[in-house]
Order: sequence, then C-alpha cells, then structure tokens
Amino acid sequence: HVELARRVVGVDPRSALTDAEAKPDDVATQLLAADVEVLSGLADQAYKRLVDLVRRTAGDEREEIRKHLLSLFTIAGPDDPAVASARRALASALF
Repeated sequence: HVELARRVVGVDPRSALTDAEAKPDDVATQLLAADVEVLSGLADQAYKRLVDLVRRTAGDEREEIRKHLLSLFTIAGPDDPAVASARRALASALF
C-alpha cells in the first residue's frame, strides 16, 4: 500500500485519467492511471485498463504491466472477487 501511495504523491487524479484517455498505449501513463483508480476505489476499472494494455503490448512492456497488475492484486487480497476475475482475464490475455 505504501509503494502505491508513493507513486501517486503529487499526482492530480483527474489529470492522470485524462492523460490516460489521450495516450492509450503509453505504458507509464496507463500504470499511473491504474494506481489512481485503485486508490479511488475503482479497482475493477484499473484491472481492466491493465489487462487491456497487456493485450496490446509485448516483450518487456508487457512484463512490466503484468508485474504492476500483480502488485495491485496484492493490495486487494486473494479473496476479492474482482481480483479473481481480473486474474482470469490476465491469464486469457497472456495465453
């Protein structure tokens, strides 16, 4: 949780989401938007954002996104139904 909070220090949530909408394939922008969404109680949206990005990327970028998404899953915990659903979607996107 602390790492997530550090990543969004000084970030304007509205700007982060607007930037993400304008730059759908910019990995750093999308990761930041997902962090903002998780902290705003919109974890479902964050997971979908990153799973969709995994589908559109390859190589190192894809791996970076996958790891980021897994780190967000740990915040919610394994029993969260949204995490279970997003894990299935991620597996589908990867294979």
